Amino acid sequence: MTLVDILLIAALAVFVTVWWVRSLPGRAAILAVAAVAALVLGVWGVIDDRWQDGTGAVVALFALAVLGVNRLRKAPAKTKPPIFSGSVFVLLLTVGIAAILFFPVFPLPKPSGPNPVGVRSFEVDDASRPGVFAAKPGEPRRLLVRVWYPAGDVSKLNPAPYFSEEEADTTAEGLGAMVGFPHFLTYVKHVTTNSYPDAPLLAGASRRPVVFYSHGYTSFLAQNTVLMEHLASHGYIVFSVQHTYDSSPTVFPDGDVAELDPALAAMGKAETPEAKAAEAAQKQALGGKTLDERLEGYLRQRELAQGGTGDRLLRSGEVWAADRIFVHDQIQRGAVPPAIREIAAAGDLTRVGEMGMSFGGATSGTVCMRDRRCAAGINLDGGDFPFQSFAADVPAPFLMFHSDIANLLEELKVAGPKAPHSFNEFSYERFATAGTRKDVYRVYVKGARHLGISDFTLFMRRPARDRIFGTTPTAQMIGAQNDFVLGFFDKHLRGIANGFPNAELKRHDRWVAPLAVDGVRTWWAAKTPAEQAAIAARIEKARASTPAP
Repeated sequence: MTLVDILLIAALAVFVTVWWVRSLPGRAAILAVAAVAALVLGVWGVIDDRWQDGTGAVVALFALAVLGVNRLRKAPAKTKPPIFSGSVFVLLLTVGIAAILFFPVFPLPKPSGPNPVGVRSFEVDDASRPGVFAAKPGEPRRLLVRVWYPAGDVSKLNPAPYFSEEEADTTAEGLGAMVGFPHFLTYVKHVTTNSYPDAPLLAGASRRPVVFYSHGYTSFLAQNTVLMEHLASHGYIVFSVQHTYDSSPTVFPDGDVAELDPALAAMGKAETPEAKAAEAAQKQALGGKTLDERLEGYLRQRELAQGGTGDRLLRSGEVWAADRIFVHDQIQRGAVPPAIREIAAAGDLTRVGEMGMSFGGATSGTVCMRDRRCAAGINLDGGDFPFQSFAADVPAPFLMFHSDIANLLEELKVAGPKAPHSFNEFSYERFATAGTRKDVYRVYVKGARHLGISDFTLFMRRPARDRIFGTTPTAQMIGAQNDFVLGFFDKHLRGIANGFPNAELKRHDRWVAPLAVDGVRTWWAAKTPAEQAAIAARIEKARASTPAP
């Protein structure tokens, strides 16, 4: 909690306690001071983006109104305990502090590695791709990048807040606007990270493993900060890319702000016959009872996307993959600001890890299909855009880390098959050999919802968070992400014999389980050669129609 939170709760608690003690000397003055203090603190909190304190301010205002009415009435003094009014104030106190408690402000959990974590942000521009999305004609593709890295001495430095003041007013408000409440996440600026801005690089750092990351669609580059810090504390250098105009508002180092592309808001509200057909295809792809039904849903969804509202997602898939490869190229050739060159030089950029959450996870699969520098890839609960990994062997080891698909089917109001399945069951492996590769892993977190695979689960308490982030305990949700990602990269990027994934599955056996796709191989083997050829031709046609970035 913030200091204002604590003082506000204390002021309200003093008021309620004293309200019950009618014989206390100076009672009226104490009540008035406590109520005024609570009102001032609540308003102060709201001004400082802690909107949850506003509930306490309303309670304080009501308390002052009651005191005013009592003073005007000049009622005779009473000696009996105020059972009714006291109970009302206890209830109001509970309501007043509930928002504060349900939306906590605590430092991020400490990473487990031996190294402190440094963080720096910078911009790279791609002049070869002007006018992308909402950019002005001739404007280069501007990309914000943030890097987390193992640091040296940080004893004289202060850790960064989760959002800077500028990010709270732009990035956080943009995220909140998508759920109809711009200030919903601005309070997260009070959360302290474990990352130290401009900290010195760990002395002697060289050939460090490097990971590239992309966020979810319309989100921001720091949405998995806990995971970045965890990797960096274990010696990794992690570069995160914010995909301008497909992200929440982007604040560049020079203060410029690139807003979310307005076209995306209109796309989300489309209720055309084509949009309804695409929704039906999505439901079939995810919730079809058989593999044939689900395959038809995926193919139909892809075919409908071309030229319709889904075309933007396909274009975004291409643009994001180009963004990631461009950023990698710039860092590898040292074409970055001077403050980043030492960090770039300390990493092994010839074979890297590719990772992302949601749409960023899909992007990681695409990059691994196209860039030989991908030595290992992770998709954190993302789909397959723009369809490049469908029915194809990903060239590198790959981890598909899912939320609980039962929650997704519930949101879509689809009954679906009884057994859990990977919604990317047709991707990352050829149908004929699906489930046979020892270096392609698929797991899911029981009870987790899609948005829970991020830092957001830390910023709300149960039961308030269950409908948004899932019922998985926060410690398990964060711990599973950290353990599976680190274990996977340690094995496949660093070459450490660590028993992955068995060690991680054992550690999280109550909440994380593997997902098999062997049924895809059996189903494909049962097809006639003519049926296989027809499906393959349809897939190739859909893949070939992907729009240029």
